Amino acid sequence: MAQTESEMELMLCEDAEAAVSKPYPPTDPSIDLDQRQRSMDETSHATRHEKNAKLSRFIMMPIIPILWCILLLATMDREMITSTYAMPLLGICSASLANAVPVGGGIVFVPILALFGVQLKLGAAFAVATMTFGNGVFGFLSWMEKDPASIAWRVVPYAVVPAWVGAALGTFHPFLSPEQCRRLFAAFCIAVAAIVGKGIYQRQGVNDGKAKPFSIMNEREEINTVGGETQRKVMASCFSFVAGLVLVSHIGIGNAMTTFLVCTFVWSLPAKSAVVTGILVGGWTSIMPFGIHLLIFRDVPIALWVMGLPGVYLGARIAPLVHERLGITNVLIAFIVFLLGTAILMLTI
Repeated sequence: MAQTESEMELMLCEDAEAAVSKPYPPTDPSIDLDQRQRSMDETSHATRHEKNAKLSRFIMMPIIPILWCILLLATMDREMITSTYAMPLLGICSASLANAVPVGGGIVFVPILALFGVQLKLGAAFAVATMTFGNGVFGFLSWMEKDPASIAWRVVPYAVVPAWVGAALGTFHPFLSPEQCRRLFAAFCIAVAAIVGKGIYQRQGVNDGKAKPFSIMNEREEINTVGGETQRKVMASCFSFVAGLVLVSHIGIGNAMTTFLVCTFVWSLPAKSAVVTGILVGGWTSIMPFGIHLLIFRDVPIALWVMGLPGVYLGARIAPLVHERLGITNVLIAFIVFLLGTAILMLTI
């Protein structure tokens, strides 16, 4: 039997009253509190990041250029400037590579200087002097501006402090002859070339400067965590100490790549965090031998160092653009060719 219009209206009214009178499920106050706390934490993190970025930009421009101008006027004369005019270009090249792979610009400076007759010991002193500022200052400020979360701060003490101890011992008491240092440098170049080749293979033909960061592990490949927290700290400290004792003190490089490998295989960090941490640790590790060479041995080639700093500064700033325009894979392939050529040079001079 068909319902009349009045009956239908009555049913609709009853349904509406039931919906209004139906109680809502009780809400958990703790859930709202947690969401509010997370929102506040995110806002605080964003604000802190913005403050750090502003401070980093202010230090990079104009503070650092002003300090360099003061250093230039205090240490250089016209003859020294004209004899080292090519160093900024070399600094740009080294910084572009150092910001692509955690190896440090010394791997470019040392062989080029050796080619022009500079002793390997002085080249190593120059390398640690440059990396202290190139990686430890310019690189640090750049990443504090871009993405400070990429720095694995919990790794830093176990990478820097043991390397300082090893570098100090090796610098004051070197145990390798110049010939052995050249062979060590050649072996290091070949090892880095193999690691970079592995990284190119993992990129699977991707040639975009904005693509995934340098890595030697497949994204789907899981790394088993090594032991417990204490065991990882001990292993990281031992590797860093050996790198400082053998590599940093004798050839001026090594701990950046060592830290990258330790971050990858011991700490199981993501690729980007391992690369950034390795780059910065390489600079901070150089502080100890740089101070020894500058203040005690007084064998840092000041003219080369002062003229090389602007190139390192500019190279760190324009490296992302260079990688994007040329393609990061092309940069890494050229780097491998340079490394193999450097190994041959070190074995033949």
